[in-house]
Parts: sequence; C-alpha cells; structure tokens
Amino acid sequence: MIKQLLEKVRQYAKEGLFHIFGSKVLSQVGGLISSMVVIRFLEKAAYGHYVNAVNLYSYPAMFVGMGMTNVIMQYCSEKVSDERKASIYRHGLLVGHGANFLVVAAMLVMAVWKYQTGKPETALFLILMCGLPFVDYMNAFAQTALRVKLKNHVFSNANTISTVVLLLGNIILTKFFDIEGLIYSRYLSYFVAMTICISALQKERFFGRMITEGKRLVGEDRKEINNYAFVCAITNFASTVLVLLDVTCLDLILGDPTILADYHVAAVIPSACAFVPSCLMVFFYPKLVAAISEGKKEGRAFIAQLVKIYAVVNGFVYVCLALFAPLIIWIIYGEKYMNVIPLFQILSVNYLFYCVRNLMGNTIAAIKKVKVNLTFAVISGVLNICLNILLIPVLGSVGAAFATLIVTIVIAVMDCAYVMHHFKIET
Repeated sequence: MIKQLLEKVRQYAKEGLFHIFGSKVLSQVGGLISSMVVIRFLEKAAYGHYVNAVNLYSYPAMFVGMGMTNVIMQYCSEKVSDERKASIYRHGLLVGHGANFLVVAAMLVMAVWKYQTGKPETALFLILMCGLPFVDYMNAFAQTALRVKLKNHVFSNANTISTVVLLLGNIILTKFFDIEGLIYSRYLSYFVAMTICISALQKERFFGRMITEGKRLVGEDRKEINNYAFVCAITNFASTVLVLLDVTCLDLILGDPTILADYHVAAVIPSACAFVPSCLMVFFYPKLVAAISEGKKEGRAFIAQLVKIYAVVNGFVYVCLALFAPLIIWIIYGEKYMNVIPLFQILSVNYLFYCVRNLMGNTIAAIKKVKVNLTFAVISGVLNICLNILLIPVLGSVGAAFATLIVTIVIAVMDCAYVMHHFKIET
C-alpha cells in the first residue's frame, strides 16, 4: 500500500505536480512579503480606496476572455485531432480578446460612477487598470495551452518568475508612484509571464499551426462551444462574487474605507490559501476529464482518489490557519490590523468548505453540466446579498464574513449531493 502510494507520488512529481505547488507557494509567499513591506507603510484610507477599485475591477474582470480558457481546458483535453484543437485555440483567442473590449467599457462606466459619487481616487485607479484585461487574457490563454499540453514545468516557471517581478515591482514602484505602483507592477508581471509562455509555445510553432491548421468553427459546433464558454463565464462570476459582494456591501452600507482595508487584510491569507486546491485542480483536471470520458466507473474511482488527497492536504492547511491566526496577523500586518483576527478565523473556516466546492464544482464542469454550476452560483449570489443586507447593519464586517461562510456551506452541500447522485456514490 505504502509502496504504491510512493510510486504514485513519484509519478505525479515527474509530471510537474510539485513544480505547480512550488510556483504557487512562492507566489503566495511573495504576496505576503509584499504585504509586509508595502501595505504596512501605505496610508490606511488610501489603501482602502485601492481595495475598492480592485474589488470593482474584479467584477468585469471575471469575464476576461468570456470563458474561453475554460473551453480550451475542457475541449482540448479530450482525445481529439490536432486540427480540432487548433480550431478551438483560434476561436478562443479571437472571441476572448473581442470580449475584453466589453470588460473595459464596463470599467470606464464604473470609474465615471465613482467619480460622480465623490471618490475620485477610486475612479483614477479603475482607469489605470483598463489595459489589464488584454495582458491578463493573453497570459491566461498561453498558460492554459501549456496545461493542456501537460507542460507543467514551463507553466510553473512562468508563474515563479512573474511572482518575483510582482514582488520587486510592488516594492520599487510604490516608492516612486505610491499606490499607483501596485497597478503598474501587475502589468509588468502579466507581461513577463505571458512572454515566457508564448516563447515556449512558439518552439512548437503553436501560433503558426493555430492559424494554418485551425478552421473556423461553424453551426452547432460553434454554438455549443460559445454556450459552454458563456455559461462558464457566468458561473465563474457568480461563484467568485461572494468576497467581492462583501466588500461592495460594506462600502455601500458603511462607507468607511478603513473597514474595507481591514476586511481585505483579513481575507487575503484565507483567500490566498485557495492556491492549494487550485494547484491540485490545475494538475488533476485534465486527468479528471480523461477518467470521466472513459466511463462512470472510472470517473467515480478517480473522484474518490481526489477526495482523499483534498482532505489530507487542505485539512492540514486549515489547522495551521486556525492555530496560528493571531501570530500570522501580527507578523505580516502588524499591530494596527490585530482587530481583524475574528474575521480571519471565520474566513479560515470558509476556506475549508471552499475546498469542497472547488473539487465538486470542477467535477460538475468536467461532466459538462455547467448549467448546474450556474444555477448553484446564482443561488449563492442571491443568498449572499440577502445575508449581507441582514447581517452587516447588525454585526458590521463580521456579518459580511458570516454571510460568506453560510453561503459556501450551503453550496458545498448542494455540489456534493449532485455529484453523488450523478455517479451514484453510496453514502
């Protein structure tokens, strides 16, 4: 048993699992170092305006590429011809970039709104971010293509270098440009990662083949892929919107930028720890799709294997968050943020249930039941808004954290129930 387990670990290591984890760990560590060096010395109210701008940007940003990276990951991981894959890549690149102009238009509308409501700092930050959707999507497109090709080592190296650039950029550029430097460093990190990934793909003439071998998708085929992408984009928006809604509701109901800064700081580390289930899914998703395509029995067996892996790895992360919450806040953010510990602890519990959602939600996507994910995501968004309206006036920012936790638990249970029903897993 132990010998088989070790052999499996060696196999995953050769395929790049630990490279993915290593790059993501470095990314999160880099973010924490940046927080220690940068956030401590930025004025709290000004940083709150930046948090508000990033939060608002995140709404349309979830439609960057309009779900086309999901299409590429799903349809190009299946056993189809190279010509078919080239056609999907070509379609994804064109449609994805076309959708980004709509994202920028939405950002400009929000900037005008914030300016007219007396928050010109937030409006300025939003305008400065208007170029991010294009470099973000090109980077995501190239990284997804590398994942499909199982080139996890290159994917991981790009993320690692990007993290170093972001860290150094945050530290250096904020010295010269204050908070605007945080935005400029994001541009720089995306561009560096994008360049590395594109260079690796071009060694195989990826883009040349995409143009020469890729055919224009037409008819029902085009409609199916566009529908899948759109539903994925809407689902991603509705399922990721929970923390964004918290900050938005806090802004609209309480209107204090220092509270936004506190909530953001409390959410940073539990949210950052989401890289753990994310790394697992980055590595295992193509394998999950392949297993499910072989049949329900094979799919069920692979899901059971993933449940065990998720339970061990993510359970360990949660225990560390729960035990060391005060120490983590004190070391990283200092005395002035010690008041966020209750928020941190609630959001750490939320992380545990988020991991369940991550696994089961991706499983539902892998069986192409994306409308189920959309339905659950819409339910979560509506429920979150209602709970925020009820709890924030009574409990303040703690109410926002409880709203997120309750919603995550409800949707995690619904995800599990659907997957168990689909694969007829006995309880």
